[in-house]
Amino acid sequence: MPKLLIVEDEISLARSMGDALSGNGHEVRLVHVGERVMSAFREFAPHLVLLDLRLGGVNGLDLLQQMKAEAPDTEAIVITAYGSVEVAVDAMKHGAAEFLTKPVDLDVLSVAIERVWSSSQARRRLEQFRNVQAGQLKQIQILGESPEMQAVRRQIDRLIHRAAAATTDMPAILLTGETGTGKDLVANYIHAAMPHRSGPFVALNCSAVPRELFESELFGHQRGAFSGATADKPGLFETADGGTLFLDEVGDLPAELQPKLLRALETRTVRRVGETRSRSFDLLLIAATNRDLEAQVAAGKFRQDLYYRLKVVTIELPPLRDRVDDVTLLATHFLNQLAIKYDVPGLKLSEAALETLNQYSWPGNVRELQHALESATLTIAGSVIEPNDLPMPTMVDPVRRAMRALEHDRPINLEEVEKELIQQAMRRTGGNVSAAARLLSIGREALRYRLAKFGLSPERGENDAK
Repeated sequence: MPKLLIVEDEISLARSMGDALSGNGHEVRLVHVGERVMSAFREFAPHLVLLDLRLGGVNGLDLLQQMKAEAPDTEAIVITAYGSVEVAVDAMKHGAAEFLTKPVDLDVLSVAIERVWSSSQARRRLEQFRNVQAGQLKQIQILGESPEMQAVRRQIDRLIHRAAAATTDMPAILLTGETGTGKDLVANYIHAAMPHRSGPFVALNCSAVPRELFESELFGHQRGAFSGATADKPGLFETADGGTLFLDEVGDLPAELQPKLLRALETRTVRRVGETRSRSFDLLLIAATNRDLEAQVAAGKFRQDLYYRLKVVTIELPPLRDRVDDVTLLATHFLNQLAIKYDVPGLKLSEAALETLNQYSWPGNVRELQHALESATLTIAGSVIEPNDLPMPTMVDPVRRAMRALEHDRPINLEEVEKELIQQAMRRTGGNVSAAARLLSIGREALRYRLAKFGLSPERGENDAK
């Protein structure tokens, strides 16, 4: 319950309000003389002030202005016998949350106090959430020193610089790239770095929402708009107002919702399901997809006009296989996090394990790397991760290793590659030498010669040292 300071020069009224509110569980203090108000205010530190405007020569609005200057979070309800629209507006401009006229109905006063206090608490919780979120977002890094990631960072930095100087709304931003390349992290980073974005970062995975709930999720609904709509619900456009709305996997957006999203982006307004009036919003929209939207447009699965609206600013995130120089940096970053998360001091990779990571093609990109290291951290006995601790058995495939080496102008072991290809052909044909020879486009005897050369058994194609 909020602490209440009653500032009222009518002693009988002050006492009746104080008795009623004390009976409701509030801690109450009364002040009758205007000159003593600020000292009582500082000493008592109330959550909410009930303030008369005329206090024997002291102007209540001047007191209100002083209170808000010293304690901005303190709420005030102005109570006066001289009620008018002009006085009410003036009180609100000075920071009053409510305006009541005398004679005061104590039930109405109790309801007003509850309403003001609930609203104040909600604002404080939202502010705390935003502060925590802002702190988390500031820690987000777009990791990578490869030329590919440096180019991405330069593009984002230019975008943020231009946004700071923009006099109109920013267009949507489209993030493209394979699954696991970190599109969500980039979206968070852009939101945190964008100027004039004091609202929250709100995310929606378009592939995870049932088709029939999409419109309500994005735009909200009114009570009774459909079965199960038991209360008014703001949509994500309203929730993200002043901040950023991130639509992940936007390529999965249902066809019937695409024109409604386009209209919202063009008009900067939304209309809740079951409502007739439109609500304006001010937010940055970031969309992300791992699909080829241009191909979806050609196939009639995605609206061309929406695609053009989303792709005004496009940032493509390269797959991890195209920036192998970043693997060590990313692995170190994740290991530092995992060491703290699971209390494993000195967590590190052996030289062989690090080499294995750098030789892998990473089809799942950065996310796969992160999960692989977390899996290894949870299973190792000590603090050093070895190649066998990593959960991908294909990581040491000599063929893939050779391909990665060639891509980065490193020497390869050709005999190792040849041996692996022969083993794969023998496994695929169940040990049939003739069939394996056909797969490899060599003669049967030539294959038998190579099997003997590498110490492989013709029956199984496995290592069988003589």
